[in-house]
Amino acid sequence: MVSNILISIFIPIYNGEKYLKETLLSIKNQSYQNIEILLVDDSSTDNSLSIIKFFCDNDSRFKFFSKKNGGMVAKSWNFILPEIKGDCVFYSSQDDLFSQDLIQKMVTKIIDSHADIILPDMEYYYEKLNNNKQIIGLNSNRDIILNGKQAFLESLNWNIHGFALIRKNLFDNEVFPEDAFDSDEFVTRKIFYKSETVAFSEGTFFYRQDNINAITKKVDVSIFYTLNTLLKLYFFIKENNFHKHLILQYQYKLQRQFLEYYALFKIFKFESRNSRLLLKNYLEDFKIQNLENFPITANFVCLQLSFFLKYLVVSVIFKSRFLFKLFVKKEIFRLKKNSKH
Repeated sequence: MVSNILISIFIPIYNGEKYLKETLLSIKNQSYQNIEILLVDDSSTDNSLSIIKFFCDNDSRFKFFSKKNGGMVAKSWNFILPEIKGDCVFYSSQDDLFSQDLIQKMVTKIIDSHADIILPDMEYYYEKLNNNKQIIGLNSNRDIILNGKQAFLESLNWNIHGFALIRKNLFDNEVFPEDAFDSDEFVTRKIFYKSETVAFSEGTFFYRQDNINAITKKVDVSIFYTLNTLLKLYFFIKENNFHKHLILQYQYKLQRQFLEYYALFKIFKFESRNSRLLLKNYLEDFKIQNLENFPITANFVCLQLSFFLKYLVVSVIFKSRFLFKLFVKKEIFRLKKNSKH
């Protein structure tokens, strides 16, 4: 297929030598040729640089950028956005894979549908497993067209995924928050909301799940700061006047997640006393500034009884120091019990 649509593929890289060559080969061999591949190295200390250099030396479509280690994708996004030349942008991690027709199928669909965003098939990829779970269209329907609000709502429960071909103009005026490693998920959902239409295509993106060194697989101090992303999502839902029930669901979800993280903090093995103190101060400030003053709604008409009871209980817990401590102890017991299994 010949097209003048330039596709920018952005890949942040940090110590990715194990899978990086395979990932870049799957992109190099795309049937659609009008692409630029933007490789942003985050000060790797393994053999990633030599792999990057090999591809850049042998194919001018591969472009190398280097930055100081930032520890999260958001910083690499903010670094590369001014350098993107393409009409549309596609993001990949350093260990994911592309079917040979992935870009071609998405470009064909964006031309035919005039949509702002195209979502290909996505497979939760385990190299040694067959019949991996897939997300195909919306509920296996690739013919449906969503508006931005519909796409945003479907993304909340991963009915649709976020590995999308996105028109570059949708990134205008967007800055990726650098206060949590998952903030790119929040920005992707914002971009869904901003779009006019979202369509689906064939072609498969293989989202690797068996890389134990991936940032999403690690449990370290950074996981606690995902509360920042959840808080932004809650405020976004509230400020854009979504249904009252959804707002309350995310109020509950935020409070419930905080309780789990606060219990995890109590049993977490820190590298230093200073690291523990910094996180303790963050959690206490987060609780005081954002959670203790949440109103308990007087309008329960839209709520199912089961959810209403859970919502009411967790809201009351944040109004009482005694109940808060009691519930955290219960969560600590649950976490310790689960860790033994």
